Amino acid sequence: MEKIIYIVFILFSLSVIGQTKNLKKDFKIDLLTIEKNTKDTLIGTFTEIYSGNKRIEAKCCTDFDGIDIFYINPKDIVDNRIYMKFYGRKCKPYKKKFIIRGDLKTTIYLKYGKTEYNTKIEDFEMMFKKLNIEHDTFKCGTVD
Repeated sequence: MEKIIYIVFILFSLSVIGQTKNLKKDFKIDLLTIEKNTKDTLIGTFTEIYSGNKRIEAKCCTDFDGIDIFYINPKDIVDNRIYMKFYGRKCKPYKKKFIIRGDLKTTIYLKYGKTEYNTKIEDFEMMFKKLNIEHDTFKCGTVD
């Protein structure tokens, strides 16, 4: 009986250890993009993330609420500093620097102005030709 208690304890401990996350987790970046003057949320804003002199991530794109959530590996960040470039439809490109030591939640205010990115049709050109954003392949349907 005593051995069964030890075995149950060990099995329970292993399942708990297996479900814990790494202590060095990715930083969560939570962005809300808004047009500065009208306070409209901006749909389809692209984001490029740089640290040091290297682009570490390029993301497509904000949802219908102007929100984009993604994760950055701390190993990619140099001196706790990143800067991001934002490309919103009908908005001037915008660049902002951040000191990052943990998760980041921020609002980005873009201004309408001269840009190469004006319509939804230009999404794919912006994504693949200009920013070289890799897209994920999703399979929908049933399993055979």
